Amino acid sequence: MAITGAFLENHCAGFGTNSTPNHLLLVGGQSPTLTNPSRRSQPMWDLPSLPGLADDNGFGWRCYVPPGHYPMVFYQQVQNSPNLVDVANFVGDAKAGALPALVYMWHASPNDEHSPSNITNGMNQIWQSVDAVVQGGGWAETVFLLTWDDWGGFFDHVPTPAVEYTPDNVRLAYGPRVRLLMFGGAVEPGINSRWCSHVSVPKTAIQLLNLPKLGVPRVDNDPGLADLVDPQMKPNAAPPAYGTAITIPNPPQPRPAPLPAPPRPAVPPVRTPQIFLRGGKTMPPPNDQPLPQQPNPPT
Repeated sequence: MAITGAFLENHCAGFGTNSTPNHLLLVGGQSPTLTNPSRRSQPMWDLPSLPGLADDNGFGWRCYVPPGHYPMVFYQQVQNSPNLVDVANFVGDAKAGALPALVYMWHASPNDEHSPSNITNGMNQIWQSVDAVVQGGGWAETVFLLTWDDWGGFFDHVPTPAVEYTPDNVRLAYGPRVRLLMFGGAVEPGINSRWCSHVSVPKTAIQLLNLPKLGVPRVDNDPGLADLVDPQMKPNAAPPAYGTAITIPNPPQPRPAPLPAPPRPAVPPVRTPQIFLRGGKTMPPPNDQPLPQQPNPPT
């Protein structure tokens, strides 16, 4: 997928904190917490979400989730929706051509590529899922966005821009770089070097489905990635069928020069905004991961 689709090499986790906040950014562009809440007493917030926005505007949607419905369990609007479906059902639904306009999917351990699990298990689950969409006739019209909740390491030779920070100066965004692979029949392939983050995922879906604003400025003001989709182009070839041998092509010769890093934002970082709830209400911004002696503002 990285070779034949669009590889967003400067895609970043939305926040440089724990996993749950970044899952929430992928769903609705904001998180009331910077930590992983206890699984025993999970909070629930009346947050806007992309599935909720689709539902409000008459679009079909479905979230294929592990047992316990993580991370959709945090969203009051969709808490008891029949559209929260066990992830084991995805392959069958996709092969039958029975997927709605908007789909989210999360795998549970040991298929989520989280250490210490064998990452091949998760890779095969993704391959099988993509192949199921192909078998169901959906390759040409489907845009896949594949990413991860965090990055698995502490070192990177490319520093990410400082965009947001908490009231006690803990830098949130951009978080560390993670992989984002965008692919499908109408996605323009190649390496793309723009800065983007997890909030670009819901914004791109909003653009492609022509949905109204979500009501979360971090999402509504994001440029999105819909410009990488061209429905008029000759469809890309579908990927190899699940389980077949894959031949990696030889690298180009001469080796191409690395793309220069895109310019950083011209404005200084800002305090992270309040949390926007449904119905016009708000709550204070997250500040539950204090760190002492941070520069003000962070760099």
